[in-house]
Amino acid sequence: MKSYVCLAAGFCLLALSFVPLNGAPGKSEDVAQVRSAIEAGNLKFGEAVRKGDAAAIAALYSEDATILPPDSTMIKGRQAIQASWNGSLQMGIKDAVLTTVDVFGAGDYAYEIGKVLLTVQPSGQAAMQLEGKYVVVWKKAASGTWQLHVDIWNSLPAK
Repeated sequence: MKSYVCLAAGFCLLALSFVPLNGAPGKSEDVAQVRSAIEAGNLKFGEAVRKGDAAAIAALYSEDATILPPDSTMIKGRQAIQASWNGSLQMGIKDAVLTTVDVFGAGDYAYEIGKVLLTVQPSGQAAMQLEGKYVVVWKKAASGTWQLHVDIWNSLPAK
C-alpha cells in the first residue's frame, strides 16, 4: 500500500507542470496569477490520471525534469517519468486531487507546496483514499509556459 501512495502522489505533481503564466512570480499580483495557473494545472493533472494517460502527465514536465518518489531512486527525463507514471497507473491509481497550499517564486522559477488526495484501486481490491504532501519546483519554458521541473512527494500516515 505504501508504494501505491508514493506513485499516486507523483502523478499529482505531474499535472501541475504545463501551465502557461503571464509573468514571473514576484509581486503579489504575479503570485496570484501563478497560483491560479497552478490550480488550473492541478485540474488537468487530475483529468489525465482519471483517463489513465501517462503521456499527458509526462507532458506537464520539462524535458530534463527530475522526480523524487519516496522509497525510490531519482527519475530524470520526460521519457523515464512517463514510464514511471505508466507503472503507477497500472498499479491502480484512479484519481488525484491536488490542493495548492502556498506558491512562491522569482524570475523563471516558482515553487508550490501542496496536498494530494489519491484514489487507488489495485486489481481485485476495494478503492482506498490516500493522502500526501508535495513540493514542486516549476521552471518557465522558452514558450512562456510553466512546467514541473523538480517534483518530490510523500504520503501521510494512515489515520
